Amino acid sequence: MRNDNNKGMALIGTMYFAVILYAISGMFALRVINENNLTRIEKTSSKSFYAAQSGAEEALRQLDSLINTDLSDTIYNASPSGVVSFAQNQVNAGDGLGWLVYAVRRNNVAQLAQDGDQAEYTQSGTIDGANYNYTIILTEKDDPAGSGPDAWDFSYSYSIESTGTVGDISNNVKLSGDFTVQVQRDNFAKYALFTNSQTTTSGSNVWFTDKTNFSGPLHSNGRFNFAFNPSGTFDDIVQQKEQQARFYNNGWTVLIDAESNGTTDVPSFNAGYNRGMSAVTLSSPTLEADMVDQVNGNTNINSAGIYVPNQAGNTSGGIFVEGNCSIAMSVDGNDNAVYTIVQGTTTKNITVNRTSNQTTVETVGGSTSVYDGLPDGEDNAGSIIYVNGDITSLGGTVQRATELTVASNNDIVIQNNILYSEYDAGSGTPGVSGYVAPSVIEAAGETKNLLGLVSWNGDVMIGSSAPNAVNVHATVLSSNGVFTVDDYDQGSPRGTATILGGVITDNYGAFGLFNGGTGQQISGYGRNFVYDERMSNGSAPPYFPTLDAFLAFSDNIDDKLVWQEGE
Repeated sequence: MRNDNNKGMALIGTMYFAVILYAISGMFALRVINENNLTRIEKTSSKSFYAAQSGAEEALRQLDSLINTDLSDTIYNASPSGVVSFAQNQVNAGDGLGWLVYAVRRNNVAQLAQDGDQAEYTQSGTIDGANYNYTIILTEKDDPAGSGPDAWDFSYSYSIESTGTVGDISNNVKLSGDFTVQVQRDNFAKYALFTNSQTTTSGSNVWFTDKTNFSGPLHSNGRFNFAFNPSGTFDDIVQQKEQQARFYNNGWTVLIDAESNGTTDVPSFNAGYNRGMSAVTLSSPTLEADMVDQVNGNTNINSAGIYVPNQAGNTSGGIFVEGNCSIAMSVDGNDNAVYTIVQGTTTKNITVNRTSNQTTVETVGGSTSVYDGLPDGEDNAGSIIYVNGDITSLGGTVQRATELTVASNNDIVIQNNILYSEYDAGSGTPGVSGYVAPSVIEAAGETKNLLGLVSWNGDVMIGSSAPNAVNVHATVLSSNGVFTVDDYDQGSPRGTATILGGVITDNYGAFGLFNGGTGQQISGYGRNFVYDERMSNGSAPPYFPTLDAFLAFSDNIDDKLVWQEGE
């Protein structure tokens, strides 16, 4: 009996152990299943989250495209009078949202749907097998407002909600921010070089050689001329109206529909060379009379002299000079802009204090007057000097935080370096590997220094007294003449003239001569035209002549971006 009991107890123990082992195995299996489920859920959740994040990033890119492609194209291709009328009507009505909904079009189809006081754009997509959908919601941040002659600002806030979904699991990501759409007339300052004809006023061809370097966009309503190998370096797009380019061909000029003449004449195009393009008219709705009206402040000026128009002790225009004069720009010890102008036997020092918002006019050997306000024209768009005559000598430093245009009815002669007080000087030698061009870089909302030179009926010239390797920081426009060098065919080589800005002229002025056999510079300057990249974003000197078309753009869509994981 005892043996039977022992056997029974052993069997019971074995069964008990088996039950426990089975239970443990079941618990382990259940745990594995749960962990697998949790892992699957975590992977699915992560995948849906990254889909939501990808959707939000795509929405931000789409928002930029809606504004800087669709809206921009709509405004650029619209009639100028229609742009002015519609923008001004919406500004007067305080309806920036209505303007936006109408203007954001693709193939003339509105892209935004208005729902009360907001506009919406919805889209969906897939990434790595996960789905996302997003909605962009736009509301007015501030009432639209005029920002200058034929210029307006439209401010908006936006929110983006993106949902990523995998199976039955979803995640949300939210983005928010604000931006301003700027609308203004297109301007000639956007070109590093613009010419109606790539010849001198007498009809002689002017050649690009290895002493030619351009870092911005070029356009000619004629054709460009290239000589030798290399025959110039061009870092941005080059466009011309004529289908064929002109090549020197060792003195036997040829016209070829090509980017080079074999290995004989070889320009270096780093962004393309487009031929057969539409002509751009070198005319402007901004006329010389409009500029004069901005400067003279409704003051009747009929005798030679230097004037700062004012009314009741307040400036009412810009700086107006009747008769030929010289202008030297400088910065005083208090960081104020000073313009020393000599006209006939009169010399005046005009000091512009932007901190105190005052302009001081000192007549050398005479009296001093102080006016409230700045010589920023009737529309307060920036400082402006107009000379009804020739500017026989111009040079000096443009003070920081100053936007200035110096214009003349006739010639402007540059007799010294013209430098911005705030700029990056760059390094190296133009045309040589490793060269870093000078530049002006501004943070959002910042204004450094900006200069425009405008000759309405004459030429802009680098004078015989200008230094070797001269620097000119300005965008130059000569609507009926050229930008050239006095005595370019005389004396020894004078190095390279570096222009930080752009050149817009009727014909193309000569800067120097080269040996027709060797390509070596004989006299005058080589050209180093460095594009001021600020102009590509719609910047321009104040009151600078404009094109008929309008620009609309925003360069701050993602400046104040807020990210949030949704619930």
